[in-house]
Amino acid sequence: MSHTDDEPFELLGSEELDPTDTDSFELVDSEEFCAPATDSGDDSSSAETEYLENGTKSSDLETDTDLDLYFTKYYLSTRGSQEPLLEFPAHGKRKEDMELKDVVKDNLLHFLPAKSLVKFRTVCKEWDKWIISPFLGHKQSCSFRDISGFFCQEPSSTTFLTLDQSAYGIPSPYLEFLPSPAKIRSSCNGLLLCQGWGDENVYYICNPANKQWEVLPPPNCYHGDEPNIVLAFEPSVLNFGAHYHVICAVTMFDDPVIYFEIYTSETKSWKCSAADYVELDNFELKDSGFYMEGVAYWETYSGELLAFDVKNEICGVQPLPPQRTPLGVLSQMYGELCYIQGMIQADGTCIISIYGGFNMRLKHSICIYHVMQGEIAAECRVLPSVNSDVLMFLVEDVLYSYHMRDEKVKVMETGSGFGAKYFPYVNSLVSLPCK
Repeated sequence: MSHTDDEPFELLGSEELDPTDTDSFELVDSEEFCAPATDSGDDSSSAETEYLENGTKSSDLETDTDLDLYFTKYYLSTRGSQEPLLEFPAHGKRKEDMELKDVVKDNLLHFLPAKSLVKFRTVCKEWDKWIISPFLGHKQSCSFRDISGFFCQEPSSTTFLTLDQSAYGIPSPYLEFLPSPAKIRSSCNGLLLCQGWGDENVYYICNPANKQWEVLPPPNCYHGDEPNIVLAFEPSVLNFGAHYHVICAVTMFDDPVIYFEIYTSETKSWKCSAADYVELDNFELKDSGFYMEGVAYWETYSGELLAFDVKNEICGVQPLPPQRTPLGVLSQMYGELCYIQGMIQADGTCIISIYGGFNMRLKHSICIYHVMQGEIAAECRVLPSVNSDVLMFLVEDVLYSYHMRDEKVKVMETGSGFGAKYFPYVNSLVSLPCK
């Protein structure tokens, strides 16, 4: 089931172009391009120069292309005030006729976040039609991947924290457009996976930027009210249908095996994978999980990382840093999977450690001085990230951002819930798959 709320902010469907409509073209017989044949006289007089109309020398027209251009210009000049030889339709323009706004529309708009694009709908009708089209949404989802903010999931409410109020935003930060109250379980490249508050078997996939949503069929296995579930969505040129997967790591009662149930948007159905993993001691999974480049990951309480390859449906484990803390988080940094954790020292200095690689060795250590004043004991919690430019971390109820390149710290918000779940969000206009 698919649905789109009909509100002003929502991107409505665009007009489709009819390729059979030739009213905007004037068809010209190709024979009209040919100039009347003239007697060239004696072939031996090749050194003699022949003058064409408008004083053009035939000797200056060295190639067939030059001749074609000459006869085309000659034909146009003889038509006087008649209609042009070929009129481009309203939705297309020749390169020499393009204005600055056309260059921006075709080459720059798809690099902008959704909120900025919605503002630019008022520039002109042509921009408005392009921005509300699914083609721009697909192109933008492939080009814009910057983290735009975080959804904060409290036990009884959902809020959105933007990194830039003027550039990033959504029309419904509390997800009121969904048919029933739901809590966020996973986020991936602009799409959210939500679970119904009152019904554990109800899952929604939605894009909060355009308020599109669809409900998934009930799963075959029991997932519970705190499922270890991951949304996997990879925007690409070939994925025009915006197809996605949902992977849930399922544990059975009194059965030391982890199974994987997968939902595929192309088939709109759930299936149980043939892959499974036999649990070891204290192999309980933490939180919902993390997805990156075709693989779903879950942290375990035993200090290992459970990985599931979505395409090949194989699973395995890899180690986590031995120095990990309970507040560490899986993130994507520098194009690879990383484990990031923070610690507040006695002098108020915040130390953020970034581990990466298959063996999760220490790669970077960041010192942020004077985060806390005095000798107050405090905890630091790094939020999950999906790029290498910005780190977000909480110290008590204060949310900070740290820009890796500029090495600058900024207070983003006070009063944030330290124990809430935070989901990184990309402000994308991608449309959900059609029914």
